[in-house]
Amino acid sequence: MSTDHTPMKAWGVASGGLLLALALFTLLPDSPDSSDSGAQQPFPEAAGPDSHPPEPASRIIKGTFPGSSTMQDLLLSHNFTARLVHQLIEDSREAYNLNRVRAGNDYTMKVSQGGTLESFRYQISDEEYLLAEWDGEHYESSRRALEFETRTETIQASIEESLWATLLDMGEKDQLVMDLAWILQWDVDFTTIQFGDRLRLVVDKKYHNGQLVKYGEIHAVQFTTGGKDFFAFRFVLPESGQVKYYDLKGKSVNKAFLKVPFRFSPRISSGFSTNRFHPILKRRRPHLGIDFAAPAGTPVLASANGSVTFAGWKGGLGKFVELRHPNGYRTGYAHLSRILVKLGQKVGQGDVLGRVGSTGLATGAHLDYRV
Repeated sequence: MSTDHTPMKAWGVASGGLLLALALFTLLPDSPDSSDSGAQQPFPEAAGPDSHPPEPASRIIKGTFPGSSTMQDLLLSHNFTARLVHQLIEDSREAYNLNRVRAGNDYTMKVSQGGTLESFRYQISDEEYLLAEWDGEHYESSRRALEFETRTETIQASIEESLWATLLDMGEKDQLVMDLAWILQWDVDFTTIQFGDRLRLVVDKKYHNGQLVKYGEIHAVQFTTGGKDFFAFRFVLPESGQVKYYDLKGKSVNKAFLKVPFRFSPRISSGFSTNRFHPILKRRRPHLGIDFAAPAGTPVLASANGSVTFAGWKGGLGKFVELRHPNGYRTGYAHLSRILVKLGQKVGQGDVLGRVGSTGLATGAHLDYRV
């Protein structure tokens, strides 16, 4: 025989609740028809037409600074006054100079229904942001660090089209591709990798609110191309704290010169030639360098340790930097949009010399690299 008394239990609960409701009901004051006109009403009356509704919530406005935009441009476009723009910038100056906002960086504004800019948040970098909050008289501003959860993960991939496309299709970011190219550039020519080449690596990933923000250290890499394995293992030198990568035999993967003066492998748009047809001069002349097509503003790196022997305008080469290296070699970097070093300055391999441009005799943004 079944011993399930669920219906009886349900009835017990229901009947108990009913008795409690009846008991409470008998304790309520008399109805409005009672002779005691001052008796408290059992239920509140609905709000009348003269009652005040709750204050509407503030608006949240999010966006990204477009190219060549300023704080003035942004706030004036949202109908804030020039006086407010000035106050926000001045109140925040000790924490961060908002006159130096950068294209591509995110912002968030909290605006009251009355039109007050209650707070402004600016993403300074992928690790830090500025927060300015209105206290009734001025903006309290401070720089704050994002809190990350760091996870050490293993990534394995078989190259299908290119390293770049393969990793991005897996949901990784372009930062990882550039970091890998930087580590392996002395051994792997990323312009010649083939379908079926394989990659394994161990890397730290930094998450904020469950979203991948950036990568930390790459601890180990194995790249297989053309049937040959290339390894790189991260090691911190105990005396200097400098980070270097070593292969399976304990030899440094770093070589005297970078394969290319970038943190990625750009497209070669024109090679070395003693009889090249010049696209602007319309005649044949020597081209004693290699042209790398790259977006304007891309950082150009010193391919080896050295000192700056020229930094300035040099005829058809436009803005030009020349380095002299300890082994007697010289390297040149032409058509720059900006030069970031000075004559006589010592530079290390990988230091930023300037940015890609199209100055001098150039048809578009590229770097003319010479050795």
